[in-house]
This record gives sequence, structure tokens and C-alpha cells, in this order.
Amino acid sequence: MIKIDVISGFLGAGKTTLIKKLFESGFHGEKIVLIENEFGEIGIDGGFLKESGIEIKEINSGCICCSLVGDFAASMVEIIEKFNPERIIVEPSGVGKLSDIINAINTLEVDVKLNILATVVDGSKAKIYLKNFGEFFINQVDSADSVIINKIDKMSDEKLLEVVELVRDKNPRANIITTPIDELSGEKLLEL
Repeated sequence: MIKIDVISGFLGAGKTTLIKKLFESGFHGEKIVLIENEFGEIGIDGGFLKESGIEIKEINSGCICCSLVGDFAASMVEIIEKFNPERIIVEPSGVGKLSDIINAINTLEVDVKLNILATVVDGSKAKIYLKNFGEFFINQVDSADSVIINKIDKMSDEKLLEVVELVRDKNPRANIITTPIDELSGEKLLEL
């Protein structure tokens, strides 16, 4: 069974930093494909992986959000057949709906398991994102199993508590992580 991890969040929230940390110390000896969709194309995010000596193959096949969910599902099957990974990590666009990605994965007729559904939230911008991108922000928070509140180093305890309450209001069942990503090991992140 192939594990599929989806790490969502708005541009600059810390998704790539989290994924890099998982690659550096969380995943050991697994065959992994990383799919990035920040600007409307699916592609393997190779910048930091090439530095680690990991083999990179580019895949481009359209947007994984909006109306192209069928194309995303077909691309996922192609990736599975071509690379036979043990784990696939999907880093969707900041304005993609996490629920659409989950629905597309659930339609796959291959042996996969949704493993990690995490949303990274920039704590200092959470209220701004809610105000300006309400539907997308709420969907990402509501659809996640874990919400990682990042960039809290310049926030007061009171402001952090407000963001935790905002997240809890939108998703009362979520595992909310407030420890800065930099202070967690990849192993601890996977455990959480």
C-alpha cells in the first residue's frame, strides 16, 4: 500500500520547510515521490532534493485543484505505475482546496492510503488569510487531521492563543501543533 501525505498551506506558510525537514530526518530508506503544485503545474520540487543527491524526474500534468481533479487522479496513477513509490507527498497550491485533493485521491483505483493530511498556517497571517481567502483557508484547516501553526516566534502568547482558537473553531478534531517546525525533528513531526 502506498502512503499519500498531503501538506497544504498558503504560499510562505512553511510547507516546503516542513517537507524538507521530513526528508532530512523523518523518512528513512523509503522510495518517495514529491509532487508540488504551487503555480498551476504538477512537478517534483527538486531544488532542495538535488542538494541531497536524490534523483529527480520532472512530471508536468496540469493543476490539481479546481476542475482538473480527473487529470490529477490520472497523473497519480501514472506516477504510481512509472515510479512505484512507497510514499507520495503532495504539496498543493495555497489556494487549492484540500477537500478536492482528498476526493481525487479517494477515487484512485490503486492500493493507496491517505496517511498525513496536514495544513501549515502562518500564525502571524492567519486572520488576514481568513478574511481575504476565507473559503480556501477554512477548507484547508477543516480538511486537515493536523494543523501546524508556524512562524510563531514573533507572536505574543495571547496572539498565538487567538490563532489556536480560530483553528479549533474551524476544525475541533484537528491535532494542533504550535511547536516551531525548526525545533522538531522529522521523526517527531511524523509522530505528531
